[in-house]
This record gives sequence, structure tokens and C-alpha cells, in this order.
Amino acid sequence: MAAKRPPKAASIEPLTSKKIPPTSRGAERRYQNLLKSSPMGIHLFRLEKDKRLIFTGANPAADKLLHVDNHRLLGLPLEQAFPGLAHTEVPERFREVCANGLTCHIEQLEYRDQNIAGAFEMHCFQVEPGLCACMFQDRSERKIMETRLRHLTQQDPLTGIANRTMCLERIGIALQRAKRRADYRHAIIYIDLDRFKNINDTLGHTTGDAVLVDVAHRLRASVRELDTVARLGSDEFVVLMEEFDSYKRPIQAIKRIRQSLAEPFVVGSDEINVTASIGLALGQDLAGSAEEALRNANLAMHHAKAQGRNRIKSFTQSLLRQTLNVVRLENDMDRGLARGEFFLEFQPILQLGKNRQLFGFEALARWRHPERGLIMPGEFIPVAEDSGKVVEIGYWALREASRILTKWRERYPHMEDAMMSVNLSPQQVPKTDFLPRMREILQDTRLPAKNLKLEVTEAALMQSGSSVLSKLHELRDMGVSFSVDDFGTGYSSLAYLTRLPLDHLKIDLSFVRMLETGKDNLEIVRAIIQLATSLRMDVVAEGVENANQHDILTGLGCEYFQGYLFSRPLSEERAEAFLQTFMSEAIGS
Repeated sequence: MAAKRPPKAASIEPLTSKKIPPTSRGAERRYQNLLKSSPMGIHLFRLEKDKRLIFTGANPAADKLLHVDNHRLLGLPLEQAFPGLAHTEVPERFREVCANGLTCHIEQLEYRDQNIAGAFEMHCFQVEPGLCACMFQDRSERKIMETRLRHLTQQDPLTGIANRTMCLERIGIALQRAKRRADYRHAIIYIDLDRFKNINDTLGHTTGDAVLVDVAHRLRASVRELDTVARLGSDEFVVLMEEFDSYKRPIQAIKRIRQSLAEPFVVGSDEINVTASIGLALGQDLAGSAEEALRNANLAMHHAKAQGRNRIKSFTQSLLRQTLNVVRLENDMDRGLARGEFFLEFQPILQLGKNRQLFGFEALARWRHPERGLIMPGEFIPVAEDSGKVVEIGYWALREASRILTKWRERYPHMEDAMMSVNLSPQQVPKTDFLPRMREILQDTRLPAKNLKLEVTEAALMQSGSSVLSKLHELRDMGVSFSVDDFGTGYSSLAYLTRLPLDHLKIDLSFVRMLETGKDNLEIVRAIIQLATSLRMDVVAEGVENANQHDILTGLGCEYFQGYLFSRPLSEERAEAFLQTFMSEAIGS
């Protein structure tokens, strides 16, 4: 049975049915006046024996805040008066307050029914056993403001798409869904624009920003509405795909993305072509957190970029292990140099033409890691190049090789003109301290400049600017000689051969190994030797492993040889023993 309705719409039911003593009537009136004048809305609920909560009263502020006439709702059960609360925890919490005297605070309740909509903060407390009061205030404006602020903190200000914060939040939600649902699939596509810095540097940041906005638009158009597109950094974007039926879908999305980006970007009068390196991490790949999942996609992207840009690479556990290994190697390099873990081996270079003699040695760096054992340069040099540590390793090798050859020259007169070949990193030469450090090494080790030969790769020489060439010429004037390492594997431009201070061409071992497999390969080597002869350069054939290769090269006019046929790389002690016996032993033909 409904409670008796008060005569006024916004009246407050008496807080107790007991007779109020005359001395308390003044306080009661003041209390009623306080409730009626409160700017906070107040509802009263009575707990019946059948556990129903009956709406028994409301103050004027409640009408104003809810924009309804509470008078017509009085006497109704809570769930009927306010149907938006029917399937929430609120009725049960109010019952506990009425029955047990507990308090209840709901910081923000999203409420909606056919008459009322908004966000409210609520406080419920017991007035007397079986009766509770709910005080509430409208937080809708604060909710709107919070939503706007949240949007600003989760939106990229340039492109309007999600930023890193929102991206990580969405990935985190995806990981939670994957734990709950066996059929749930998601994937992370990490996109990095290739050489985007060149656009900013040449056309300006305004043009670059316009391209980024267009990229975001094209990415958004390439995926579904439910997928998240985010910008993480200057030229890095992420697409989080969710709820698809097959892992073929991300591959199809990547194809659409690449097709979209292949179209030229038109900004003003400029037409700009952009490519992207893309990494893919599927939801089936294990990831303990959103950061870890994003890292996996990022690792795949960087692997794609390292393979030549404009490529796609999927994340695998082996790729993660490889990356972790690279990180460990990089971290261990400084310690390795400080503790003397790096050492040199020396492979003899022989002159076997008219003048049969030991021409010199090539110094080859090795790393004796305390945990992993011997690490060859093919593994640690790429890591050193990526991290920039190759510069210090290069100077260490130069100093050590120069010191050892000086010692041999002092001990053995026939080594007076011997050459020490050391690889020169292209990262060393542009540094402002390159020439001073080179002079310092030669001075400290007392090695004449004429006994030092620096080997530079063909690709590095092709990319050399005028300042680099000037430094190389200055070293050449000091007496240092130069060799092109791995000649024939790069651009093989005649232009740079004539501009650079080169003394030797080194035929790459890949050509030497193919000498016996076809006439075309032989003609290539013949052409290299003839080219070097016309430019008054000597030719060194590396990787000579058998007598037949040696005979073919000799017939083509090559005089300098390096390879396992003559000697493997040797420790300092064994190299010294080799040079001691070389002059007294006959070399078989």
C-alpha cells in the first residue's frame, strides 16, 4: 500500500512518527527549514518489512535538479519511482543504510530514464532505523568538462586521432578481453614513415604537418570504424584492430594502408611520395602488458626498416630474443673495451708476383665475452654501428694494430715496409676530432704513416661528402694509404675511384669463390683487375681458399692474396711466428 502523500510536491515527510516534545519543536522546525532550503536535492526512503524501499519525501532542490515533479512519485517503490536504478546496486546499498545505519557515497552515478538524465554525486545516510535520506547534486557539467579534458589528454592535437595514452589504454582493454574470451582476436600494426625528417628539413614543418594529417585520414579510411588509429610520435602511427574472424584481416588492412600511402601527397604545389616501414604484432603473441604488446610491434617495425625500409615484418619470439641479445651486446661493449675483452687477430697479406714477400697483415677485431665466449665481428660490428660505439672500437683497433706492427718492425728488419690494414668506420671520419686522433695514435705508437693502410667500404665512400674527402686526402698526404674493401659489391662508380686517394682495390671474396663456377664471373674479376691497373692501383684478392683460385687470379694479373690457402687469422703470437718463418720457407705453387 502506497504511503500517504503530502499536500505539497516538494514537502519533507516527518522524520519520525513519535510525538515531538514541545522543547524540541523549535529545533525540528529549524531542521525542516534547513532541508527545504538546501541547494542539494534530498530524497527520503522508508524500508518496509517486505524489504521494499518506498519513496516518502523530497525537498524543493530535488525538483529543480531533476526537472521533475517529485510529488507524483511519492509513495512508489524506489525501482518504480526511479527505474534507472532498478538494475544497479543502489537499491541494495540503500536497504543496508536503512537497516544497519551504514553510510553510502557514490561519487558519480550515470542515471537515465524517460524523464531524467544526468551524472549525480550521492550521499545516503540513516535518519532513524528504517528511514534513510539521500542527498545528491548534479555533476553533469563536471562530467562534460571531465570528458572534454579526457578527450584532450587522449587525442593527438595535430591529427585529431588517438594519442599514445589512449592507444595504450585500448591495447590494455584488448588484452583483458583476450583473457576472458577464447574467440577474441586483435592485432597491432605499427607504422613508421620512411625518411620523414627529409620532408620537414626540405619543405618545412608546415608541409610536414599537412602530410601527417593526411596520413592519419588515409589510415582511418583504410580500417574499420571500431579499429583505433593513433599517432605516437612525429611520424609513428599505430592501428589497433579488434573483433575480426581471421588473422588474414590485419594483412588485408596492411595492404590497404600501403595502397593508400602509395598515392602522392599533394600540399600546395608540392607532390610528395611517402613510404612506410610496418611492424605487425598479432594478439596470439604473448604480451603481459600494453607497453609490452606495443613494444613487440615496434620491434617488428624496426626490423622491417633495417631490412631496407618500405617493408613489412611480423613479430616473433625469435625476433624478440634477437633484439634482447642486441641490447645486451650493446650494454656490454663499453665494459668489454674497459676490461680488455676485445683483441685482434691478424691475417697475412702476401705479394706473390715477381717480388715474393709478406706484404702485411689485416687486423681483425674479436670479442672474448666472459659469458658467451668468442663473438665474431659479423655479430657485434652491426650492433656497434647502430649504437655509434663502432667509433671507439675503431680507434682501439687502430691503436692496438699500430702498436703491434711497431713492435714487429723493431724486432724484424724485413718488416720495415710491412703494411697494417685496419678497417675504418664511416662514422669516424665526419667527427671533428678524427684527424687529431689519427695523428695522436701514430705519434703515440711511433708507427710511420706509410705503414698504415685504412680499408673503407665501397658504400661508405660513395656517401662521402667534400669534408670527408678532404680529411682522407690530408691523411694521404701524411703517407697513409687507402684500400676499397669488398670492391664490386656496391655501386662500383668510376667517379669516386678517380676522386679518392686510393692505393688498392680489394676483390670481394664472393667474386673469388665464383671464379670456378662460370665464365661470366671470371670476366668480372678480369675487368676489376684491368680497371685497377689502368688507375695505377694494386689489387688484393681476399678469401682465396684453394690453389686453383690462386692460379686463375695469378693468370689475370693479381699479385696480392689473402685467404685460408695461405693462413687463417692468427693471434698476435702466431702471427709473429708466421712472419719469422715466412722468409725462410718456400711457398708452394
